Amino acid sequence: MAEEIKREDSSNTASIKLTPHQQRVQDALADRHINVFNVVEIIAHEKVADIMVRMEMCTCSKCACDVLAIALNSLPTKYVTSDAGKQYIQLNSYKRQFETDVEIALMKACLTVKESPNHKEEDIK
Repeated sequence: MAEEIKREDSSNTASIKLTPHQQRVQDALADRHINVFNVVEIIAHEKVADIMVRMEMCTCSKCACDVLAIALNSLPTKYVTSDAGKQYIQLNSYKRQFETDVEIALMKACLTVKESPNHKEEDIK
């Protein structure tokens, strides 16, 4: 038997019936034990502060977020679905290449943000 999901917009209420397969997928995604991680994003978060300091640029939160956004938009994603997957990537021979690609993208993003910062003077600490 299909379960109903009710969605409301500004004018109507609509019901969508899920098939048993769709319900299993939805239940699996709702399970807090299953997570999806973008390994490239994790590496970028680990390296952004160091790269920004090396590039001698503003390290306020606005600039850091801008650098991360620009860098991550230029990089391919690499998803894993668990801590075991993250550990596999850590051991994987590609990890060094991911790190190099992330560092290059972060440096390019730093140059972009440094050239045209998007923060207000009062944002700088």
